[in-house]
Amino acid sequence: MAKVILNPAIQVISGDISGFVYRHHAGGRVSIAKASVRSPDYEPTPAQAAQMQKFKEASARYTRLMQEAGTKAAYEQLLANAEPGTQLRTMVIGDILSAPKIDTLDLSGYQGQVGDTIRVLAEDSVSIQRLELVIYDQTAQADLESATHDLTGNIQSAVEWVYSVAAAVPADHTVEVRVAAFDLAGNRIEQTGMP
Repeated sequence: MAKVILNPAIQVISGDISGFVYRHHAGGRVSIAKASVRSPDYEPTPAQAAQMQKFKEASARYTRLMQEAGTKAAYEQLLANAEPGTQLRTMVIGDILSAPKIDTLDLSGYQGQVGDTIRVLAEDSVSIQRLELVIYDQTAQADLESATHDLTGNIQSAVEWVYSVAAAVPADHTVEVRVAAFDLAGNRIEQTGMP
């Protein structure tokens, strides 16, 4: 892909001209690419079709997210601090296609007693919106305790949460700790650990 910086004689150039696609970027930069011509009988491979479907779904989700005033405002705030030339649509679709990660679920401070701590470290390419924690009693097959760490309005790409446990595990019961991280785009990832 070639890049051109236009001289003052040409104010704007964009679109398909003679088989070349011109795209105008912020700062006056223009990229040029040869328009691809596909054979009329072209059929994508299953992997290509799956990737195209992912982008279609991401595009539809982008439209929905931009209709939510709070979400749009959060992305616009992030855009204000992004690299010059970053476009809102590119940022949001990138976030949609990239789920958050739970880097650490540290249960070393949890022995099933009130006041014990569970440490969670999560990150996302754009922003973690909320973390949810559930201590599930496998013996009783019920939630023993649950909590949410809401970061709405506090945009951070990496979050550390040290949760102080409020309920003791009954004697001879087995529990597991489930943590879920949600990003601004609504993606969810879950991790489970046993103390």
